[in-house]
Amino acid sequence: MKKIVLSILLFTLCVSPISVIAVSNNQAELIKEFMDNAIEEYNIPGASLVIIKDGDIVLQENWGVQSNGSPVTNDTLFTLGSVSKPLTSLGIMKLVEQKIIDLDQTINTYIPSFTYKRNGHENKITIRHLLTHTSGISSYEGLKIAELNLRGKDAINDAVQKLNNVELNHEPGEVHQYSAANYLLLGKIIENVSNQSFTEFMNHEIFSKLGMNQTVSNYKSASELGYQPGFQSWFGKPIQSENIYDDSGAPYGYISSTSNDMAKYIQFLIKGEGLLSKQNFETYIFPQISRKEDMYYGLGWRISTKEKDSYFFHGGETPDSRSELLINSEKNYGFLLLTNKNNISEVLQTTYMKEGIKAIIENGKLPESPKVSHQMQWMTLFGTIILALLSVWNLVVLKRKSPIREKLWLVVGLTSIICSIALIPVLTYIFGAPWHTINYYAPDTAFLIKCLVGLLVLNGFLLLSIIILKKKKRNFLEKKVHEEETIS
Repeated sequence: MKKIVLSILLFTLCVSPISVIAVSNNQAELIKEFMDNAIEEYNIPGASLVIIKDGDIVLQENWGVQSNGSPVTNDTLFTLGSVSKPLTSLGIMKLVEQKIIDLDQTINTYIPSFTYKRNGHENKITIRHLLTHTSGISSYEGLKIAELNLRGKDAINDAVQKLNNVELNHEPGEVHQYSAANYLLLGKIIENVSNQSFTEFMNHEIFSKLGMNQTVSNYKSASELGYQPGFQSWFGKPIQSENIYDDSGAPYGYISSTSNDMAKYIQFLIKGEGLLSKQNFETYIFPQISRKEDMYYGLGWRISTKEKDSYFFHGGETPDSRSELLINSEKNYGFLLLTNKNNISEVLQTTYMKEGIKAIIENGKLPESPKVSHQMQWMTLFGTIILALLSVWNLVVLKRKSPIREKLWLVVGLTSIICSIALIPVLTYIFGAPWHTINYYAPDTAFLIKCLVGLLVLNGFLLLSIIILKKKKRNFLEKKVHEEETIS
């Protein structure tokens, strides 16, 4: 009997690990196949993926190249975009842990030099309001101070100065408005209360303690580690971007890291141990404000509260990179996806990839990658071509026609010039973003818009020029006829 029991026990010990490994290998192969298909479909030059399950790395793969042609590796540096926000929030929670700051204290306590116009609103901004994007500072105001390419130790302070005297458009604490300005101010608060630069504080208190020795928050440190700019997308084709790295944007979008380092952060998030007490860690990942049904924003996190599908996550983007971080504590896994291409029209591509990876991990089924679309760019191109053809037709008709209805054509010409002046301001109003943001995040569309502006200006001035020339010619002929009649 003992022999039978021992045999069963040995069989179980031998078979169980093989079964687990087989399932993991199957998922890994599906994820690789899914990633291969998605990267090809979306024309992504380089990507890095790390998956942690039960506290261990179960998959870490890289695809493609950086902009200098070198292959992407586990130690390749990517800008994290808004995945920087949970890291900044962790820095704030570390200060809460040290009882240096209070989440519900007004920000003037920590940055008294910063002022804002309350516009009659009763509440003052607190640190919690900044963390949850409920400060009353609009998304547009945040975009105005983002991607300014400020560098150096005073970059955050310089950007805060540009934000000074900002007007609130909502009562603090009432409306969620995702804004880079909130996390810029959190970066300044960290600098003020710690008497260190944001970079120094994050290195000493967060990154080094998690073993994230290749995670940095300024361009100088990133370049020393071999950082390469990514790619901006033009009609889906990756074009090496300008060297956009905004040191002032580190708290909300310009922390850089590798899949190796971020694996350690994910392990910390799954375990919930190390830097914070249990109470403060739970606050760190707890839902704070409802955005829509079953979806909340926390202290730097987007949080799903669905009964059978609860997890917290954040996506991120810079003009030339995108990232996706997802943690499911209940199912004990998390992953990070880093890519080095971006365009506002492609914003959903890495979201599809995130959802696909999640589906494979949880269900073991291979999803399809939705097809790529560049509708916005093609519509703008079509409009530009139509306007160009109409302009040429108008000019040809006007040049050949005689006599002409001067007042009508004068109105057409002046309207064309007025439209050229108003087009960009109108578009920034419609999209709710400053022009420099559109230029960085949709360079192909921005280029076509500039072409439209140029066409409108050229069309207007040529129409006015032809009208003036025709008028002069008509006056000359009338004068000549009059002289001939006088002689006769």
